[in-house]
Amino acid sequence: MRLHKLGHLGKTGSFAVIHLAIAVSIGYLFTGSLVLAGLISLIEPALNTVAHAVFDRWWSRRHGEEPALRKTVLFAMIHFVNAVAVVWAVTGSIAIAGALALIEPLANAVALHAFDCWW
Repeated sequence: MRLHKLGHLGKTGSFAVIHLAIAVSIGYLFTGSLVLAGLISLIEPALNTVAHAVFDRWWSRRHGEEPALRKTVLFAMIHFVNAVAVVWAVTGSIAIAGALALIEPLANAVALHAFDCWW
């Protein structure tokens, strides 16, 4: 069965696999450890999922349900801080934390564009 026939669910699942592979690969390049790369790739999204749930509920109570660019920008900053905190906690290196928190999302953005063009 071709992935394209699975529709949106197939596309989302396929990109989730690509995203995780990129996250683990870049984590491994920066740390030299598959264990650390795997931990970072599992802990960081889990923390940001919880952070998003809390943030979104807070935002909705304070500002309503309307989408807003400032909401997106504020959560992007929260996401970045969480990413740095997780990598720093796992590796003990603020340099690795900052670099990984910048490079991994950029790599996934490029991959997403290529994936969308292919899909």
